[in-house]
Amino acid sequence: MAKRKGYTPKKKEPEQVEAPETPIEKVEEAPKKNYLPYFLVFAFGFLLYANTISFEYALDDKLYITANEFTKKGFSGIKDIWTNDLMVGFFGSKKNLVEGGRYRPLALTTHAIEWQLFEKSPGLSHFINVVLYGLIGVLLLSVLRRIFGWKEKKWWWSLAFLTVLIYLAHPLHTEVTANIKSRDEIMSLLFALLAFRSVLIYIDNRSNKELLLSGVWFILSLFSKESSVTFLGVIPLTLIFFPKGNLKESLTAMAPIAFFTLVYLGIRLVVFADQGASLDVAQELMNKPYLQATDSERMASIFFTMGIYLKLMVWPHPLTHDYYPFHPFRTFAELEAGARPYVDWSDPWSMVSLVLYALIFGYGLFTLYQRIKGRTASIIGYGLLIYFGTFILFSNLFFDIGAFMNERFLFIPSLGYALIFAYLFTGVIEKKLGNKVSSFLLIAMLVGFSGKTIARNFAWENDRSLAEADVDTSDGSAKVKMTMGSELLEKAKETANPQQKAKILKEGEQYCLQSLKIYPGYFPPLDIIGNIYFEMGNYPYSVHYFIQAAQKKSNDARIVTNLEVVANTAAEKGDPQSAIKGYEALIAIKRGKERSRIYSSLGEVYGKNLNDLANSKKYLAKALEVDPQNAAAYQKIGIVYAMMSRADSAIINFSKALEIEPENARVLLNLGILYNQLGDIQRGNNYIQQAVAIDPSVSPGGN
Repeated sequence: MAKRKGYTPKKKEPEQVEAPETPIEKVEEAPKKNYLPYFLVFAFGFLLYANTISFEYALDDKLYITANEFTKKGFSGIKDIWTNDLMVGFFGSKKNLVEGGRYRPLALTTHAIEWQLFEKSPGLSHFINVVLYGLIGVLLLSVLRRIFGWKEKKWWWSLAFLTVLIYLAHPLHTEVTANIKSRDEIMSLLFALLAFRSVLIYIDNRSNKELLLSGVWFILSLFSKESSVTFLGVIPLTLIFFPKGNLKESLTAMAPIAFFTLVYLGIRLVVFADQGASLDVAQELMNKPYLQATDSERMASIFFTMGIYLKLMVWPHPLTHDYYPFHPFRTFAELEAGARPYVDWSDPWSMVSLVLYALIFGYGLFTLYQRIKGRTASIIGYGLLIYFGTFILFSNLFFDIGAFMNERFLFIPSLGYALIFAYLFTGVIEKKLGNKVSSFLLIAMLVGFSGKTIARNFAWENDRSLAEADVDTSDGSAKVKMTMGSELLEKAKETANPQQKAKILKEGEQYCLQSLKIYPGYFPPLDIIGNIYFEMGNYPYSVHYFIQAAQKKSNDARIVTNLEVVANTAAEKGDPQSAIKGYEALIAIKRGKERSRIYSSLGEVYGKNLNDLANSKKYLAKALEVDPQNAAAYQKIGIVYAMMSRADSAIINFSKALEIEPENARVLLNLGILYNQLGDIQRGNNYIQQAVAIDPSVSPGGN
């Protein structure tokens, strides 16, 4: 057949293997300035958490704010914040609570500034969190629009816009946004998105200013929280899937981020150079979650939790703030019956999770390989790699992160989830079932997620609301049961009705006992239940648990003081045996003058409560041996000698007490009474008159 004049046959293009994706909407070179989408996502994010603005401090806010000495110094504490581990301001010393420590000075600095300007203002802190969360929506939309673009007349149905809506609405973010201390997570992502945006602008416009800013934003992100280090992979991955320049341009764009990451690591290394590792703390179950697990149990349990994370991404219910130490592995009933606290590979959920993550990683790598070979970009594959790559650091798979699991760990990984579902709505479902069905399903998801988010927020109002909301959900958690016991103790103290108070204390007792059953030797419930029994008037049990608490933390002055108070009260209330038990434990802890005081109290119990003058004299003598200036011990042993009819010894000891404390009315009174009994009325009355002149409340009949 003759060729037509001027016809040149086209070369056959190599056949492309199409991934089931819609084409990326081209970004217009000069897009119209439409601020409405940005306003809407900000308003959406803000309104989702607006009800938290009236909330109080909760949970770990004390670590960062209300009990952090650096934060409470305001401006003058900022230097300490930047030169120490995060926890030093709370504990007062360097503690290696988790592997690698915590260095998040920028977020803590914002709390110090707020404290300087407004002191204790949880409402303002919540407001700032909510505003920052809304800004994340704005920045995320800006980044995604530069990657995926949108049609100006249909921006509301674009991949970028819907991804942001789904992300903002996800209920898993309540732990981050409704909890003030988790501002570190918000700021970390916020600055990481700013760095990402600057990289994209640089590649588009060759702006050296944006190139420099990308590094500055990124180090600020790392100073907020180190979890954003995963963006060292996210940004290059994006430039591979959706290239905006050649390889040289991409490498140049990443150079400042890589450089400032090294700067951050150098600063962190210097700060932690003299970080003292505490073996006791490092080997504590609450900070080393798989401490009691075999290697097989550890891996099976890790994949079990990884599967729970996937489930919560799709179906975020039930939510809880607490997974310490064995939720969701076991219920309290299972643990009480003696079940191992971890799961093993016989648990089907662990195997299912392993297979799912193998598929996620495998499919993600396959689509990456296909893209490198020039095939169509797979949004699903990209989203899966974003999820997997940003989540894997929090999985405990490679190193212990100090927690079994926490919902806040999905704050960044959920970006991948949101992108995948936005694509399913705008691409797959719309093509197969039509726009109406796709729109209905999307609206149903957003309404459901938003309702769950707003409802879940109320759990974060304060410690009590949080414990009440989650104690049944986290049935295998020692921590939330301890918290519930603590809140019930405080509630009982506020209750005037004796019957109601007793009922509340009994409930608190049960939660603390369950906490100790789950994790025997756990310090906080030992302290709390000791206080509960004290409020009940059950001094034997109160002393028992305070002794255990004091033995675990003998340097904790509050606990040791509590034990002494309980022992003193037991003696006053006619329970000498509990008092003796408490004092004997304190003698092993106290040193110097404090030990002398305890010996003195112990001697008084034997003499006053038990009329055991021999033991009374023995312990009072020990008190004076430890501290020869203990006036109270001289007075008490003087009384013992008087009761033993050894008047001369009594006078000697009363006189020594008087040498130390010349204005001690009680000693003067005892001397006066003793001299009167010996027949020296003039001298006796003289001492009594001196005593009454110093303290009119004393009288011979009142001794």
